[in-house]
Amino acid sequence: MKLYNNEMANSPRKVRMFIAEKNISDIEIINIDLMSGEHKSPEYRAIAPNSRIPALELEDGTVIMESTAICRYLESLYPEPNLFGENPIEIASIEMWQARIYNELMIPLAMAFRHLHPGMSEMEIQNKDYGETQKTIGIKSLKYFDAALAEAEFVAGDRFTFADIQMITTTDFFIGLNRLTLEDYPEIKRHSKLMSERSSFSA
Repeated sequence: MKLYNNEMANSPRKVRMFIAEKNISDIEIINIDLMSGEHKSPEYRAIAPNSRIPALELEDGTVIMESTAICRYLESLYPEPNLFGENPIEIASIEMWQARIYNELMIPLAMAFRHLHPGMSEMEIQNKDYGETQKTIGIKSLKYFDAALAEAEFVAGDRFTFADIQMITTTDFFIGLNRLTLEDYPEIKRHSKLMSERSSFSA
């Protein structure tokens, strides 16, 4: 298998962390340069028509796109350690928290970064008003998830799961890029420290 990757983007990091947690060693990592537009090249579009990273290419040429779909596929091949749930309520809880973090926190923070950060001006038709609105939504969500993390050590129960990967790849990437600080969110800071102690954090 081949994983088309970018070291700087947060979505590929989700997959790299997942691979590290599973101790999978038979996936070739191929880096794609986003800043040079390599993801929009005809060669890469032949692999991933939406020009997005990551993409997992299987031995038969099948390509799986979207980070969560890739991780679900790998979970079916490498079921241990389990990261998507072992019983109906745990499966539902992990799915719920992962989706909520993605939609309610990651998306607004990502849109704020893309529309407000000067470094994104060459890659995005920026709309400052939209960016400011999304940043406000993102900050509100940060406060919500900070309070939610006060109730448990991990995001979706009493152990590390894919929901924790979704959380740390969101907060570790987008809080700083939006010129926010972890000090304002003590439970997210605690969770970040907990995640940084895992070997997969540096994947």
